[in-house]
Amino acid sequence: MLTVAPSSPVAATPSAGVAARRPRRRWIALVVVVVALGFAILGASLVPVPYVTLRPGSTRPVTEQVLVDGAPSYPPEESIAYTTVSIGRASLFEALAGWLDDDVDVLPEAAVRGDRSEEENRKFNFELMDTSKLVAISVALERLGHDVDIHTTGAIVRQIGEGTPAAEVLQLDDVIVAVDGNAVDAPEEVGELLQEGGPGATHTLTVERPPGTGETVDVEISTIASDTDPERALVGIVPLDRIVGADLPVDVTIDSGTVGGPSAGLAFTLAVLDVLTPGELTGGHRVAVTGTMALDGTVGPVGGGAQKAITVRDSDYDVFLVPLAEVDEVREAVGDDVEVIGVGTLEDALEALDTLGGNAGSLLAGASAVSP
Repeated sequence: MLTVAPSSPVAATPSAGVAARRPRRRWIALVVVVVALGFAILGASLVPVPYVTLRPGSTRPVTEQVLVDGAPSYPPEESIAYTTVSIGRASLFEALAGWLDDDVDVLPEAAVRGDRSEEENRKFNFELMDTSKLVAISVALERLGHDVDIHTTGAIVRQIGEGTPAAEVLQLDDVIVAVDGNAVDAPEEVGELLQEGGPGATHTLTVERPPGTGETVDVEISTIASDTDPERALVGIVPLDRIVGADLPVDVTIDSGTVGGPSAGLAFTLAVLDVLTPGELTGGHRVAVTGTMALDGTVGPVGGGAQKAITVRDSDYDVFLVPLAEVDEVREAVGDDVEVIGVGTLEDALEALDTLGGNAGSLLAGASAVSP
């Protein structure tokens, strides 16, 4: 008898073609993901965002850039240096990286440039540099006993007090060109014109905005009383005279190259004094300096203190003179690697340098070292 054995069950298996397609699909998917990620990274590195980065810049010796004509000069062996920061518009990737880097500050673009275009901002910073140099030369020559006649075309709003009348109507870097129709064309005139009517009076300020464009707007502002003098009227700003010229008894020029901004004012002032007096103002130490300079000798804050401090440290400077308001920020950035000295006036800076063993003592005593 013929018998047939029952068939054994057999598991179904894919064909060879199907098995080959699955790894290929996985590779295609992986390539798509990698390409998409690459485009995302590329986009993040190229697409700008409304932020700028502040990075450590450079230290620049300045005394050799001070040129004197018509009077004796005494170039020192060790030059005072001013400091810069590197400011650049950020991409998304750069902004994210900057937020994770302690050496970099990421700020809204409007906080740095205001309403100015990139070109307007560049022009404005060169104007601030020109003003800074004129102020420095004027203050230095006056320190040496000379009469200097200053010409101004307004007052730049450099600081605005929180909660003050100015905070409601003014912007940083506004230029006040008139008060109640009276042109601001003399040093420190804004404060004098605002005294009319005393605290509580209302004034019309004519403001150049954006600065450097010649376009103006009128704003109404009321004054408040000073905390230290109830009869003195204030609006809550720190102004900086916009100087366009000066009648100088000695021909002094400073070559600042392509650097803009007002932050080298104190360094320029000290460098001019150093070149016009015998000896070494620094006592042979490597000294870097930052801070604005006002006509009354006041040193003002500049921003970017941490980045400048890192630059000073990495450039092997011994001493860093900084505005009083930025001492804590600078010391936190460099620790004990650099001797950081806070100064509020030119007098403070000279006293600090005097402790280094240089010739600052003669300037503190009011000695004149140049001839008209």
